[in-house]
Amino acid sequence: MDRDELLATVSRLLEAETSELTCEQPGHRDGHTCVPVSDNDIDPSDAFDSRYPVMYWNGEPPMALPQGHVWDGAWAHGMRAVAVGADADIRLVVAVARRTIPEPVALPARMSWVERLVAITGGPSSPVPSPDWAAVESRLGTPLPNDYRRLVETFGCDGMFNGFFDVFTPERLIRDTKVHAARDMRFGEEHPPFPAPGGLIPWSNNEHEETHFWITDGPDPDRWPVYAVDSLDEGSRFECTATEFLFRQMTDQEHPFHIAAENVRGHWFQHVPPKP
Repeated sequence: MDRDELLATVSRLLEAETSELTCEQPGHRDGHTCVPVSDNDIDPSDAFDSRYPVMYWNGEPPMALPQGHVWDGAWAHGMRAVAVGADADIRLVVAVARRTIPEPVALPARMSWVERLVAITGGPSSPVPSPDWAAVESRLGTPLPNDYRRLVETFGCDGMFNGFFDVFTPERLIRDTKVHAARDMRFGEEHPPFPAPGGLIPWSNNEHEETHFWITDGPDPDRWPVYAVDSLDEGSRFECTATEFLFRQMTDQEHPFHIAAENVRGHWFQHVPPKP
């Protein structure tokens, strides 16, 4: 199986979330499918990095993989992932398996919304550097909500959730806020851009051209509501934090801005390196 055949086979197995995963290798239990690779010179990083987010682990892999191999890591997509490792003879091994991640409704009520996002996505693939928040907030001209700060410190947000939701980095947040102010981009008379009193600060958007703001209503950023604007420039106010809004968009089919399709139950975060 060459590189193109490997990519096509893996893509088919990852997308077919409702089908059973079985393996023809002797002694292997069901719950995964080993993909034969005849060309040991294939570089999995080159094959998968541009298509799927990388998900590494420590200790036991968070999926049903065959024992007796050394597993280095996996690329997640929905409820499944493609894992790469080596067998006892140091030959390349590729397998597609179901991810063992919790259902959103099964998460403890005491978990923060950031912790919930980590639980359903598997978290970021690697540690991320913490921004200089004092410098960020000085440039922006206001403190930021603590839950947004924890979200950036956890994921980096230099990427996308579910390949769809884009949470702005502090640098982009500052840039877009200044652009909105310079263009006096308003949503009705009651929602001018920041730094006007009660002005809007954009913190996220998605592939449907919907943008999410904070309404800087009052001196406490942790109490700022979310203002979501759809592609028709119609806005809705939500009395919740940014991380709660993001979590409910991803998981709650009753949410007005949800993208929680019935046949897509797995969630992930994909790091996207900044363009040079």
